[in-house]
Amino acid sequence: RSSVEVIPREESSDRAEMMVELMRRGETWSGEYEAMRRDGRSIAIQVTNTPVFDRDGKLVAVIGSSFDITERLDAQRTLESSRRRLAEAQRIAHLGSFEADLVAHEMNWSEECCRIFGVDPGAIPSRELLMSIVHPADASKLMDAEIDTVTKARSMDLDFRIIRSDSQERWLLAHVVPEVGNEGAVVKVTGTIMDDTERVVAARVRRAAETSFEIGFEQSAIGAAITDLQGIPKRVNAAMCAILGRPAHLIVGRRWAEYGHPEELALAHMMLTRLAVGHDTHEDERRYFRPDGSIVWVLAHVTLVRDDDETPQYFFAQFQDISDRKRMEHDLAHQALHDSLTGLPNRVLLSDRLLHGLAGSRRRGSQVGVIFLDIDQFKAINDASGHSAGDAVLCRASSRISGAIRPGDTVARFGGDEFVVVCDDVSAFETVQIGERVLKSLNGPYQVGLDEMHITASLGIAIANDNSTPESLLRESDAAMYRAKERGGDRVELFDDTLRFIAKKRLATASALHRALDHDEFTVQYQPVIDLVSGAMVSVEALLRWQHPKYGLIAPADFISVAEETGLIVPIGARVLEQACRDLTEWQSIEGAASAEASLSVAVNISVRQMRSPHIVELIDDVLRRTGLRAADLCLELTESVFMEDVEFFGRRLDSLKSLGLELAIDDFGTGYSSLSYLKRFPFDSVKIDRAFVDGLGIDEHDTALVAAIVAMSGALGLKTTAEGVENMQQLSCLKDLGVRRVQGFYLAEPLPGEAISKLITESHRWSVD
Repeated sequence: RSSVEVIPREESSDRAEMMVELMRRGETWSGEYEAMRRDGRSIAIQVTNTPVFDRDGKLVAVIGSSFDITERLDAQRTLESSRRRLAEAQRIAHLGSFEADLVAHEMNWSEECCRIFGVDPGAIPSRELLMSIVHPADASKLMDAEIDTVTKARSMDLDFRIIRSDSQERWLLAHVVPEVGNEGAVVKVTGTIMDDTERVVAARVRRAAETSFEIGFEQSAIGAAITDLQGIPKRVNAAMCAILGRPAHLIVGRRWAEYGHPEELALAHMMLTRLAVGHDTHEDERRYFRPDGSIVWVLAHVTLVRDDDETPQYFFAQFQDISDRKRMEHDLAHQALHDSLTGLPNRVLLSDRLLHGLAGSRRRGSQVGVIFLDIDQFKAINDASGHSAGDAVLCRASSRISGAIRPGDTVARFGGDEFVVVCDDVSAFETVQIGERVLKSLNGPYQVGLDEMHITASLGIAIANDNSTPESLLRESDAAMYRAKERGGDRVELFDDTLRFIAKKRLATASALHRALDHDEFTVQYQPVIDLVSGAMVSVEALLRWQHPKYGLIAPADFISVAEETGLIVPIGARVLEQACRDLTEWQSIEGAASAEASLSVAVNISVRQMRSPHIVELIDDVLRRTGLRAADLCLELTESVFMEDVEFFGRRLDSLKSLGLELAIDDFGTGYSSLSYLKRFPFDSVKIDRAFVDGLGIDEHDTALVAAIVAMSGALGLKTTAEGVENMQQLSCLKDLGVRRVQGFYLAEPLPGEAISKLITESHRWSVD
């Protein structure tokens, strides 16, 4: 009991009332107070009040006692603070502690152990709880360690795995210390536990990396070497020995310069200099002498390896044998500049010769002439006798051309059956004479196997001026060559002002087409196709129009060929297809449309260039899906010229298009090549009788007979027929008499904008066809 006089701090009224109530009920009251001593120091006291009653149960006295508990509370606070600091330290260090009392059969572990084990901090520690999370494969190891610790009383380190409640597998490292009692037996076991998973995983990764490096180093097909910082090899693999043709003991410890090519000794110095200024990698190609005197080319890749402190440790070098590639490069250097079939210079070398010829002629004040030569009807030779015969003709033709030109002139194979001759220091007259001589040399017979062949050629000539370039000379001579072909072939034509005007016009048109595509100047008009029985519109043909901002409406004949040559027909055609499909979808949905119009179809022309586009099938399929148009309502019209280049290729392409479910039609039927074979071979649905035959109906007996034959043949093959170019009633009557069901032409309707077609559908318009 404290004898120090204290002054209690003011009590709360609730606490005072509670104490009085307890006294009245005869219960002892105990509580802790914060009080202040007379010397002003604050202390904590524990007060106990016991009531005293007389025989009648009347409260007559209260016996009170008080104790100074300041030191005890301070000790408790210090202990609690120490525990908190220990728990925080364990949390930071990821180190838990445990204690197992073997006498009392009790176990305790810290909060960090709970976090490591992944168990609820409120769970009661026990051996059973610990064993429930131990990995089954490590349970026996843990029990054996437990027995050793208890029976042998020795400390140990133990690693084992646990499986936490979240299914994570963790590696733990435990340090166990036994405590021996007075009788020599272990009475308590204490220790620490830490999560060692990261170290274990890192060690596994490191071991795997080391193993992979060893395997990769020794078994790599690429030569590998580890060198010191002076470049002296300390270790090499088998591939390095094979590349250099030397055993390891003749490479390790020796300088590369001992067997390096003398022309490349500076490479080593350059490599070390580069690495010295901070570049950790270097790559070059170099040569080494093998013991047998042969030379091996290697691609060397050198890397400077540093430690964690960025201090250079060693070089890692890799050598790849590129001798075959170097030999191939040497061979390709010739092949890259010469035609593999004829041995003549190719386009690359031709362009170089033209550049040098133009530069030299300008210095000397002379002229350069270019002759562009194309063999006439060469495809017929390949088709009739095979490509090997065609190749033989090309080789002999190249020899004849070379023999007909002057020494110093260049003849090159431009491609296919095209050749170009470059003549330096000539006039236009002299160039024409050389061309005539070349043409004459080609006209002799060619004996290929048992066959004797005769060929002709078309030659175009361009003469350089001050503004000429290799490209312009080739373009001009090519244009002159095409004029020679247009005039029957087997002749020489000189590029002149007329051709220059045509070329400039085509160039301007090509430029304008690019702009027109960017500014959306192309529109689509539609010409109705009329059923001769009902007078209803059953289809429309989509026709491309160019609305030029300056020149107005430009006819397709003035720009389609240029669009084909430049490839612009592909994006232009894609827009036409998209617009036609969208318009037809809209027309089919017009309320009140007659049944005939409800099944209206649209025909879109597809060119050779579009057919060659690798994505034409995917494009059409995509347009159909995006516009919602039924494939059966789209008809693609192709002219017979599509098949004249590569029948097999276009046959496969047609099958792919047909698989989409759309219709295919031959346009301008009867004007092309081998029409009947196409009808039999390819999956067409209809033919369009060319206007050239329709023009003579009722006038020319031959035209009438031809149309009748086409109709009969188409009917026999199950194909529909459409006649185009109907210009008068007489033609219409003849077609009806011949059994043609569908027609189009200016007599019935000229091409109309989409709005006009919509109006015709809305009005359920019918044409008078009687």
